[in-house]
Amino acid sequence: MIFHPQRDRLLAEVHARPSTPIDAPMLVTRLAAVSGVRGAETDRLHMAELCAKLGQRSPSEGMRWWSVDAGEWQLRWERHSEFSSWTFLRRPTGQDDGTAADVAPRDWIDAIPGPLLVFTTVRLRRGHHSHPAPAERQDVIGARLMDGAATLLTDLKADTQGMTRFDVVLHQDDPVLAGRLALILLEIETYRLMALLAFPMAGEAAAQVAEMEAEAAELATRIADDLGVEDDRALLARLVTLSGRIEGLSASTNYRFGAGNAYHGIVQDRIASLAETPIPGLQTIGTFMERRLAPAMRTCQSVAARERALVDRIARAGQMLNTRIELVTQAINADLLASMDRRASAQLKLQRTVEGLSVAAIAYYVVSLLGYVLKGAAKFAPPLGSPVALALSAPFVVVAIWLASRRLRKQLDHD
Repeated sequence: MIFHPQRDRLLAEVHARPSTPIDAPMLVTRLAAVSGVRGAETDRLHMAELCAKLGQRSPSEGMRWWSVDAGEWQLRWERHSEFSSWTFLRRPTGQDDGTAADVAPRDWIDAIPGPLLVFTTVRLRRGHHSHPAPAERQDVIGARLMDGAATLLTDLKADTQGMTRFDVVLHQDDPVLAGRLALILLEIETYRLMALLAFPMAGEAAAQVAEMEAEAAELATRIADDLGVEDDRALLARLVTLSGRIEGLSASTNYRFGAGNAYHGIVQDRIASLAETPIPGLQTIGTFMERRLAPAMRTCQSVAARERALVDRIARAGQMLNTRIELVTQAINADLLASMDRRASAQLKLQRTVEGLSVAAIAYYVVSLLGYVLKGAAKFAPPLGSPVALALSAPFVVVAIWLASRRLRKQLDHD
């Protein structure tokens, strides 16, 4: 591992005044691989494979963490929501400046499931308080931690192996403090890189959102024009298609943006727990994250907000257009109903005219039949067979038929 020369000089100054023997340092290395939300069982089986090689007990089904002690090195596996972390611990030998994972089986490490995202090492050692001179380079990060209990130096730059490194000089003989600092720094680096997974997606999504925003603006402009029902329906179809596209994009980015915000929140919490005191001339971890990580997270939040705003805009435009189509449709339906009413009125008038003709026709046939009856009755009463008797019966027949027809029509109207 090649250190930044400015950081090496500061570390030398931290150790410039020895008074008691310096304890052997400790190396803590973390690997984190993104195996996905369904990768828990795969990671567990990979841990079980190492346990089998070492002749140790394996984690049972459903377990989400496990640890092994190989004598000169230890490993702790932890399963998180979408990734697993593999944390190695060991004491270096001599001037060993490697990683804690160097003594683990190489083939097993290379076969860790999922893309390897995090590769970082924390080197813990004992030292004494010192006051490093102001740094000449702005890319060195350093601070006093936890009210001066330790000094941190790093540059958060990956070396040729892709590894970042933290150097922590402890000013107190407190193993609990050492473990706590190592865990905090590992989590800061782990969740920092996990949060940054959302940033490339934000760039891709921003381009698509810009394209859909332009199309939504064009459709909104056309909505302001009265184009007719068919054109409005065509516009509504385009809005529905555009709505489906933005909903699909939002669904594909929602998890990653939400996870990025959550990871960023964890990073901020861990930085706050470090209780950093600035070293003159050096930027602290908190300052570095505010300048580098926070803008990336704000970009993701901005893209997510634009997606939500575009969904709302398209929904409002669709509602307005649909309302206009409904109003036009209602006006057309009102005209159709008025036309049907006029037709029904004309049909009613025609029907009543036909009813009058029907009364005359029925009366004619009834009087004719009555004539046959009167002629037959003339044998017993000669006056009944005369034309005068038939003529006198005609008005009574017509009135009777008209009354019967009127009564039937009223009954039908009532029903």
